[in-house]
Amino acid sequence: MSVDTETGEVVREDKATISDFECSQDIAELSKALCKAQGAMKGAVKDSSNPFFKSKYADLSAVWDDVREPFAKHGLSVIQMPTGGVGNVSLVTQITHDSGQWIRSKLTMVPVKTDPQGIGSCITYARRYALAAMAGVYQIDDDGNQASAPQQKTGRVDDSVYIDEGKIQELAQDARHLVDMDNEEDGPKAARELYEPLNTDERMRLQAVMKYSAPEGCKQTYWAIFHKHLQKAAK
Repeated sequence: MSVDTETGEVVREDKATISDFECSQDIAELSKALCKAQGAMKGAVKDSSNPFFKSKYADLSAVWDDVREPFAKHGLSVIQMPTGGVGNVSLVTQITHDSGQWIRSKLTMVPVKTDPQGIGSCITYARRYALAAMAGVYQIDDDGNQASAPQQKTGRVDDSVYIDEGKIQELAQDARHLVDMDNEEDGPKAARELYEPLNTDERMRLQAVMKYSAPEGCKQTYWAIFHKHLQKAAK
């Protein structure tokens, strides 16, 4: 169990699981449109305050503000469908192109409280992170100074939401290489050492990057296999 340093929400990360990435048979047109849309995104402004941690974060509406116009301009739409079972909340997020092509991912979480308010809070939390991860949205300060902010060197989850995209791409390459090595003995430990130092936003971004490819001849994505290593390391 951990506390989100942006919102103050308590999340049981040990119970959160993400299903395999799914997509239509062809996503070439969707990928082109998503590339153009991401080029037009300016980042979600951190306009909401968390008085407990004395920090600011971009809420769901801010993420949508960054996505809405670029997506509409390039024929992309987002569908988020909450589902669930006993004691958990699931959210299916699908990005669809006007060609009919689509990509889809499912996020399942266990809310700390199972009353209506707790369920609603968990759904909102999942919507924000799932949308940002799949669309490639990052968060920025409203004063324009985020680009010059020093990068955090500590492995602790902190208030900074600056994401070094080059760092994420390098980590994704290392994680894919780890999966390709197919080492069941050392793989879990290596996966944990790569993943644990990342903050929440970096973890979500890494997931999004790794869901778009799979080892040759394998039906599971790189993230699905990497996530299994993490689960084994946690046991």
